[in-house]
Amino acid sequence: MAADPVIPAADFRQARRAVRKSFWQVYWPLALSWFFMGWEGQVAVGLIGLMPENEVLQAGVLVVWGLAMLVESPVIDLLSTATTLGTDRVRYAQISKFAGILMLWVTVVHSLVVFTPAYHVVAVEWMGNKPEVADAARDGLFWMPLWAACVGWRRYRQGIMIRAESTRPISIGTLIRVVTTALVGGGLYLSKALSGMSVVGAAFAAAVFAEALYIHFASAKVIHALPDDRGEPPMGLAKLFRFHLPLTASTLLMLTTPFLMARALNQTADPIIAMAAWQVAGTVAWLFETATFALPEAVIARYRPGDERTIAMFCLAVGGALSGGMLATHVTGLDRWIFETAYHSKPEVANQASIAFLWTSPLPLLVSAQSFFRGMLTAHHITSARMAAILVGLAAMGLVLQAGLKTSLPGVVVGALGVLSYSGVELAILAGTWARSARKPPLGPDLSQAQTEPGV
Repeated sequence: MAADPVIPAADFRQARRAVRKSFWQVYWPLALSWFFMGWEGQVAVGLIGLMPENEVLQAGVLVVWGLAMLVESPVIDLLSTATTLGTDRVRYAQISKFAGILMLWVTVVHSLVVFTPAYHVVAVEWMGNKPEVADAARDGLFWMPLWAACVGWRRYRQGIMIRAESTRPISIGTLIRVVTTALVGGGLYLSKALSGMSVVGAAFAAAVFAEALYIHFASAKVIHALPDDRGEPPMGLAKLFRFHLPLTASTLLMLTTPFLMARALNQTADPIIAMAAWQVAGTVAWLFETATFALPEAVIARYRPGDERTIAMFCLAVGGALSGGMLATHVTGLDRWIFETAYHSKPEVANQASIAFLWTSPLPLLVSAQSFFRGMLTAHHITSARMAAILVGLAAMGLVLQAGLKTSLPGVVVGALGVLSYSGVELAILAGTWARSARKPPLGPDLSQAQTEPGV
């Protein structure tokens, strides 16, 4: 029997460099887009810092984000669904119809929650918020009934673009969103046309509409270039639902973490200070975490059998660098300076926020590892594993939060331990699922045949 040919080490190194370069070309515009998105929160919290009684409003931001993102959970994973399945015009039309149904659904749900007595039940009774915090948050949510629908439309169109490796316009769209947030929010604040969280809610709504409108037109060239029909099995609404449901259920479960966190922080000795500190710390930490959120779609788009190790090392390098950056920011005292100077937080809020920032510094590394496994499992159409991982992770988080509240630890430390336990457990289950999988090529069509926009 002839021996297997020996491939020179230099060829292996060259192949790995080619994989990293190809992955980077897809990844960096998505990472830049997420980074720009992280600045939207900075603008919002910065505006709130200029307002009187800002600790109540800072606590209210946590409620706004928690509820708004929970409502939008059915449309968030349209990005992964479109990236994986958006192969030709036939499937594009089917995904368009599916996206429209989900957009209508999230609009109705937002309206029913915010504009009816159900809001008090959710925000005060379930989340445990003080009435003044819940009322402040409602002022912002009042302006956002179409927010989730706009998010769904642009994420579904972005998925088609990512599959075609046309990712640079995505970062431009997010920059438009951040600039719109600053212009509209700043204009409303300076003109005093609105006040409180209404300024932030109206700015968010205008910004996401501007981004969705830009992506709609920016994606037209890619969609026009899609082949008419690649002869693949049709993806009717039922099949799309079966593929998308585990992703949505996973995201829905994941987005219950703000509810668990808010409820836990509301049981501390000074809940408004604890929630305000958690929000401002999370706003800065978000800037470091955002680059990890671009990894799953890049993995889906660029994975080829044999590239697993190279892509995994890329993901871990991203997460390690970002966690190191968080530690450096805390050690130098830059985090506290940002809290007190940029966000105008009171000293007691800034002190607790600095503690929370330090304790959550491992998150980028954990999330980058999760992102690798999420992308690999989705590329192989193993979408139910993430839901199981999140379920167990949430259970672990709940146990840690309840146990921590019985100790003398600061509330923000308890919150950080809860989040870290959630992320660690989810990572372990995703990694175990991938280790047990058959490691087959993706069940979808050959990704190497994706249409590429010229010059991108």
